[in-house]
Formats: sequence, C-alpha cells, structure tokens
Amino acid sequence: MLIVSEKINRRDYYSGMDSLQLCLDRQHFLNYSKKITYEYNSKGFRDHEWPEDLSDVIWCVGDSFTVGLGQPAEETWTRLLEKKIGKRCINLGEDGCSNDTICLRVKKINTLYKPKLIIIMWSYLHRRRVDNKNVHVNKKNFGPEKDLENFKKNYMEVNTLDCKIINLLIPNILILEANSKGLEITKYIFKKLNLKKNDLEKIDVIRQLDYARDYHHFDIKTSKCIVDLIIKKINDFDK
Repeated sequence: MLIVSEKINRRDYYSGMDSLQLCLDRQHFLNYSKKITYEYNSKGFRDHEWPEDLSDVIWCVGDSFTVGLGQPAEETWTRLLEKKIGKRCINLGEDGCSNDTICLRVKKINTLYKPKLIIIMWSYLHRRRVDNKNVHVNKKNFGPEKDLENFKKNYMEVNTLDCKIINLLIPNILILEANSKGLEITKYIFKKLNLKKNDLEKIDVIRQLDYARDYHHFDIKTSKCIVDLIIKKINDFDK
C-alpha cells in the first residue's frame, strides 16, 4: 500500500492528463510556460526520498491533485506546505487513486508509523478499489447513493483512528448536483451522509482558482490557498 511499483525511480515529462493528447485544452497546454518533470522516488511517489526519521513528518495522502499533475513539483501543495512550516511533508499522491485505497493507505501509515498528523485530500466518490486496483467506476456497485455510502465508510474508518486528521475534498465533487439544489457543497454532502453537525468543521471542499497545464487540475494559486487552510487547521489543533 505504500509503494506504487510501476513508478519506482522513474522520470517523466508528461503524465496521464498532463499530455497534449489527453489534456482538456490544447492551447492552454501549449502556452503553459513553466517547466514540468515527474520524478518518482524508490517507493513510486512524486517526492524526495523519505528521511530515516519519520517520527515527526506530515503524511499527505490523495490522488492526482496531491501528486500535482500539471504542476512543477515545487508548486504542489505538499511542497509549498513543507517550505512554509519547515516540516517534512511526505507526498503519497497517486494518479487515479480511489478513496478505498486512500483509506487503506492511511490505516497502514497509522499502523506502521504512529503519525502525529495525516492530511487527506479525498478523491472522486465514484472511484473504487477492485481486485487491488483503482477503477473509475465499479459497475457492480455505483451510483450517487452508493458512492456517498462508500465515501462515508472510508471517511468514518480513518477519522476514528488515534491520530490528528485533516480532511479535504478535491474540487468539483458533486458541485453541479449541489448547486442545482441551491446548497453549499460541504453541507450538502454531510446532509446526504447523515453526519453530525460538528463533523462539518472536519472537512473542506477545495475551491479551484486556477488551472494546471492539463487544464483540469489546479495550479499554484489554489495550492497556496490550500496551504493557508491547512495551517489554520493545524493551529486550531493547538488551541
């Protein structure tokens, strides 16, 4: 769960949607001026090698928005957070990662390393882990209601761990459905999940302010806002 074998020690210049063939706006892609490389460590994540001492690091778990697809590595939210607070942030972002895998990964970290803080940027609700692989839709178990129930299961499992957790949601999760009902997205999700009111303070939906090279993922303006939000959450823990 803590190794992405197909990425180990690789270096690429394009990845998934961040390519001329798969991006959402070819002109935006071609006009993007910042240089991007994807360098993966010995565990297959877009990050430096892990330090020997993992007793006081921050674990960052998520999908391609945590990888920083379409962004220079130094502008990803995990790297900006690391620079701003002066504490090593371990990037465990994986392209196409499902919330099932995120949940398993967080529980594995908790078991192996007894972390002080894990930051989760939850992925699209329709993704699933099937036969030990991330899939975009499980045809045997999908649809809005089942997607929400599956997310609730994963969310509750990690938020009962004896560890500080910061919960974030990637942009555009159920936004169209929520907007059609005139509801704020976080409140809408929690209403659908039938969670307690005080749980509303434990999760935030990311507002996308800009676009990375692939014209789907966010860029540095959004990354900076995410970092500010996380630091506020960390400070709230200390009050």
